[in-house]
Amino acid sequence: MFKAMLLICSLVHGSGDEMSCFQINDTLAPDGYITEKKCRVRVKEMADMITLIVPYPHIIKYKCENKTRRTSIEEENIQ
Repeated sequence: MFKAMLLICSLVHGSGDEMSCFQINDTLAPDGYITEKKCRVRVKEMADMITLIVPYPHIIKYKCENKTRRTSIEEENIQ
C-alpha cells in the first residue's frame, strides 16, 4: 500500500524571508493505494487543490510512501 503525502512550503505563510512548511496526508484513502501509479494520480489531484488555496510563491513536494516495506523514496516537484 502506498500512502499519499504532500509537503508544501510557502513564503506567504512564513515570517520574513523564512518559509513555512506543512504536511498534508490523504484523507480519501488514509490506508493508502494498492499501486504507486494510483497514489501518484491522487497526489496530483491533491496538489491541484493546494494551488487553489496556497498563493504563490510555494513549493509542493510529494511522496508515495510504501507502507508494506521500506524502500528508497523518490521526491519530485509538482508545479
